[in-house]
Amino acid sequence: MGFLRQRVLTPMALGVIILSLTLTAAFLGLVGLISGADLNVITRLPAYSLVMGIVFVVAILRLDSPNRDGMMVLVSTSGIAVLAFVLVGLATEGVMYTYNSPEEVVMSNLIFYFAAAGMVCTGVVFWALHHWREFATNDSRL
Repeated sequence: MGFLRQRVLTPMALGVIILSLTLTAAFLGLVGLISGADLNVITRLPAYSLVMGIVFVVAILRLDSPNRDGMMVLVSTSGIAVLAFVLVGLATEGVMYTYNSPEEVVMSNLIFYFAAAGMVCTGVVFWALHHWREFATNDSRL
């Protein structure tokens, strides 16, 4: 059990698992919305807006500092908040779509394809977070 806690239950491993599951659910939510499934999104829209507001405030508090450009912090925070709104909304709708139409999701093996896509996207996100400075520089060699 010590090995499991030390190697698997690290913050990064938990982040990979949570993000992969969230992206899988978001992909399913997108399919549910596109397919016209009766998801009743309007009733949950205020909750998605609240999540966006919370993420905005937390991001402002975490990113703002005297040595950072205020406009860049505001733009970054706004982008993070909108991304949270979309991701939480789609993931929730994906869970609702799976709950309401399990035969369309599980029996068609759709969930396995989206789980694989969610894992690939998670890898790209973690790679991009570690290498974002390489893309943010004005290097003419790129």
